[in-house]
Amino acid sequence: MSHKKWEYKIVDHSNSTSMGYSNPETEDFKEKHKEENWKLVMMNIEINKLGQDGWEMVGINDNNEIYFKREVSI
Repeated sequence: MSHKKWEYKIVDHSNSTSMGYSNPETEDFKEKHKEENWKLVMMNIEINKLGQDGWEMVGINDNNEIYFKREVSI
């Protein structure tokens, strides 16, 4: 019988700096997405990057901390 092993990650998406953007990068992003909810767009981009790396979102809390897991090869 094979058992799955998981690794876990908690990501803070409460602000652009915690998502890895510098202040100048954030200002550029805000200008580019001024007709949209720029923070939501930024969060979606970052969540999709994690998904491409095999991370699955499993939860979120009131502090904008998002919980992810991905399977690890044993």
